[in-house]
Parts: sequence; structure tokens; C-alpha cells
Amino acid sequence: MDEHEVDPSAVEVSEIAFDHEELRVFWDLARFHAKLNAAPTYFGPTTLESVPPPAWAYGDSAEESDAFVAQVLADERGSTSAAEADYGGELPQTGVLSILCDGAGVPRALVEVTDVAVTGDEVVESFKVVYQA
Repeated sequence: MDEHEVDPSAVEVSEIAFDHEELRVFWDLARFHAKLNAAPTYFGPTTLESVPPPAWAYGDSAEESDAFVAQVLADERGSTSAAEADYGGELPQTGVLSILCDGAGVPRALVEVTDVAVTGDEVVESFKVVYQA
């Protein structure tokens, strides 16, 4: 293993720092490939150009996260579900972008929320891959 690789079994997904240079480089590429880089304006860069969307990893372990990412990349779409209480009153909105990371915190895909459904006390969030590394 080289110095930049992380043993996924030794990492808790909740311990991953999602603010690192690799994330910023991924965002620059994803923004370009997904055609999100608007023409320059007279007023400087927009928020979307300056601030990457939130990054996240799915699951309780690196292995679970890696398996989820592999499935999402194969299907070019995915979904998650969680208790409505976990969202703290702020449900996801369709059209919102985020960066899906693997179990080591490496950004793997830019995803866009396509549907949010609330059934009882469970929220199901569906998304599509806009760009993958």
C-alpha cells in the first residue's frame, strides 16, 4: 500500500474528513464534465463555482460504503433510506448535488437527488450519477 492508500477495514466511515484536496480536485473535474461551470460573470464566481457540494459516504463500515459505491456506479443511480427523525426537519430537495465517497473518503461520483418520498416515518432519497471519477 502506498502512502496515500487507506486500509478500508481500519477506517470508520464516520471518521472520514470530507474536506481535503482530492475532494476539491474531484469537484473541479465534475463541475466541468457535468457542464456546471457557467460562463464567467462580471460579478465573480458563483457559490456553485466556489464551494463544492457536501460529501458523504454510505454505511457503517468502509466495506459497506465501497459495496454501495460499486453498485451505484454500475447502475448510475441509487437510493438511500433513513428515519425521518435523522434529517432533523430538513428533508432532501430534488435537484440538489452531493459528492458520494467510498469507504476511504475518496470522491467517486457527483450525484443529484431525483426523488424524495416519505412513507410513514421513513424517507427514501433517490439519486442519479451526474459524473463519476
